[in-house]
Amino acid sequence: MTFVESFTEAKDPSRPETNEDRIVVLPERAYAVVDGATDKSGKRWDGLTGGQIAAEAVADEVIAVALSDVPAPSGRVLVDRIARKIRAHYVRLGIEAEAEADPLSRFSASLALALAVPGGWRLYRVGDSGIRLNGTETLLEEGLLDPIYSLFRTALWHGFAAQGLAVDEIDRRARQRLVEGAAHPSEDSTLVLAARNRAVALAIDRFPVLSAEEVGPVLDHGLRRQAGYRDRSHLYRDRAHPLGYGPLDGWPISDRFIHVDERPRASIRSIELFTDGYYGVAAGARLADWEAWLDGVQREDPHRIGRFASTKGSVPGRNADDRSVVIVHP
Repeated sequence: MTFVESFTEAKDPSRPETNEDRIVVLPERAYAVVDGATDKSGKRWDGLTGGQIAAEAVADEVIAVALSDVPAPSGRVLVDRIARKIRAHYVRLGIEAEAEADPLSRFSASLALALAVPGGWRLYRVGDSGIRLNGTETLLEEGLLDPIYSLFRTALWHGFAAQGLAVDEIDRRARQRLVEGAAHPSEDSTLVLAARNRAVALAIDRFPVLSAEEVGPVLDHGLRRQAGYRDRSHLYRDRAHPLGYGPLDGWPISDRFIHVDERPRASIRSIELFTDGYYGVAAGARLADWEAWLDGVQREDPHRIGRFASTKGSVPGRNADDRSVVIVHP
């Protein structure tokens, strides 16, 4: 008998309605986690964020595929079906032209899905949600943008801390400058420039594939311009852009951002699907293990400026990100 555990929680547990993650549990058919991307605009449509709309669209399409009698789709077909579902929301809301012209205005999400197929499992991944098999094999695609932004935020955090500011103010300013970008005018321009230059140096040292000419503009423009790096591989004839990424946002993405793996049913003892809100993977394959792992992350690096550096920190009673996990023991 299949045993399943699942859990999802908003970064602020007291406001569950803000959760931009979604999970799908259809026993013996499909299991998925979906991570809606936080919308920097702060806009709401029918009371929902863009990330929530995208996540719900992805989850709806996964359910439709799982309940269909037709064979499991290829990764390309699934992604194209999801794209049509998301674009239908732009049409419904009257913002399709704006979304087509400006990737910054699009709703987006990532997906990790285990779909039952005859004799086994088909595993789909788009974005930075992951899958672990049998507690040992982790399937996860991690881009370079978030680590670069995290280096910048960490440098900003330490700079503001050196000024003796309260932790809440340090967190606020570091996040604000990260979102706005180093080129945005501010009263902290000297500190921001120093943090930017340190982050550039650290990034090109850590990721040799990058150059200062590529990293600098990322930090100058900030998180608000992150979508400018959406699937830019077509701009490079000889190689894929190292900072490009392929979100589920209603428009086509390159095949390199669509990952599909197959496993025979007999080889699978456990499947764990997780969003990036856990900041790594647990030691064991039970929900209690995942929550214990996150508790350890919180104790070691609550502000997310150390081993678990991130674009957002946490405060007492509130985590740095929404999180979701689905654990299946077939």
